[in-house]
Amino acid sequence: MMRRLSVIVGTLLMCGTAFAESRFGRPVVKLANPKEFGYFKLDDNQFPFLERGSVSVSCMTYRGTRRYYVEIGIVNRSGAPAVLQNGFVSFNKQGYTVLLADTMASATDVWANVARAFVPTPPPPPTKSTTTYSGTATTLGNNTQINGMATTTVDNSAAGWHALGQAIAARNYYNAQGREQKLAVYLATFAHEKQEMTIQPGKTGLYIFTFEQMKQKKAPFEVRVSEGSETFVFAYKEWPRWKTGVDGAHPSLHLSDCTV
Repeated sequence: MMRRLSVIVGTLLMCGTAFAESRFGRPVVKLANPKEFGYFKLDDNQFPFLERGSVSVSCMTYRGTRRYYVEIGIVNRSGAPAVLQNGFVSFNKQGYTVLLADTMASATDVWANVARAFVPTPPPPPTKSTTTYSGTATTLGNNTQINGMATTTVDNSAAGWHALGQAIAARNYYNAQGREQKLAVYLATFAHEKQEMTIQPGKTGLYIFTFEQMKQKKAPFEVRVSEGSETFVFAYKEWPRWKTGVDGAHPSLHLSDCTV
């Protein structure tokens, strides 16, 4: 009974990880206290947000193997401009050094990672050959004449399966390439370095930050967003034991082409 229960629990955990939320093919990091936030849906993602007074702040965080991507949205519902200060977003992970990266450089890095064309691998050699002999003998008096033929066939079926595998690999690669190029354009468009630091009344500001951790280890962290005298805290949980695939996500998310 206990063994069966363990199998069921393990299957549920695997299914939960397999269908984890992702953005641009990268896993979205889960909030430590999700019930404390409101949510709105955009691009099939659930964006968490906090509201205080006339200001709403949303924060979406997803990660690659080298960096975290943090999308900050700020809605100003007041009658006066909201002026943001330099460093209004901070990334804090206790016990680890995390550096603010150049968002435009990150966009260039993402683009360059998939700029090359797909390169197929050479087909395998034939696996085996079979030679078949056939012949006839004709006797005329004391003379016997033999006519024969040898036929050699080569088993090249492995090349056919290889070609099919290469076609599937090429399709997956170009799908990932398109996704990565969209992310690069998105980063370049909404990089926080290029955005206005003043949000006019009734307007929304969108700012994307990229952070790089010196030692690639998962651990709980928080993103803090300051607007005026208010600080909005988004606490996240990361558990090292859940890392099962490339980019820290379940392999079923097909993240093998995400390296940044």
